[in-house]
Amino acid sequence: MFLRIITITLISFTMLGCANKSYTTKLSPPQERENQQKDFFSSIDNQDNLSASIGDELFVINRFVGSRKERANGTPPTGRKFPQIATWTGTYIYNDGKSGGLVVYTTPDYYDGEIGVILDKNDYLATAKPLVQVEGMKTGRRWHFETEGKFLTVLPENIDSWALRYGGKSDNQYTFEIVNKFDSKTSDILQRVKISEESFLQGFIIRNVLIEGISSDNFGVIKFKIKDTLNTVTHNNK
Repeated sequence: MFLRIITITLISFTMLGCANKSYTTKLSPPQERENQQKDFFSSIDNQDNLSASIGDELFVINRFVGSRKERANGTPPTGRKFPQIATWTGTYIYNDGKSGGLVVYTTPDYYDGEIGVILDKNDYLATAKPLVQVEGMKTGRRWHFETEGKFLTVLPENIDSWALRYGGKSDNQYTFEIVNKFDSKTSDILQRVKISEESFLQGFIIRNVLIEGISSDNFGVIKFKIKDTLNTVTHNNK
């Protein structure tokens, strides 16, 4: 019996000796990446008294809408790849007495948030072993990991670039063509839209851009004004 107690005690001390020291402290509340969520850019604002002839582009829009969903770069050594699309949140502070207060970002889509990544304020990997286990039996365990550039990047799908082209008027209907502009050397037509004269004058929305007709003449020239409604909504919510 005595020998058994000694054996259990030795095993316990061995396990404690193998434990990893954790320098992480849980954040309350978690630190959301609001700079990504609220970032916004639109190449058009309110523009009045514009005109276009048949075949002309009414406008070209380049729009960036920030998101809390980001892509993690690189392949980790933990046996599981980072999720392609995820929301990363600052859930812990890492401070080993040398590095200062660095934020550990986790996502429930990667090891249920038990393993995080230590990043600096510019979103680059920090410390020699930037992957750290923040919860579970092996809290404090670290992994060496290298990758170039920022660790978290905004998804390219958030970039919207297209144009609206005027296709003419027939039987009191206006034809418009949505033309691809993003990563394309040709003006690919994505969609044709027919609008009644009543809707043209009252105003219609295509991909969150409001087009309000002012007039049209016998030479095929239309006058109109435009507004990016998403731009308005985004700034009102800030």
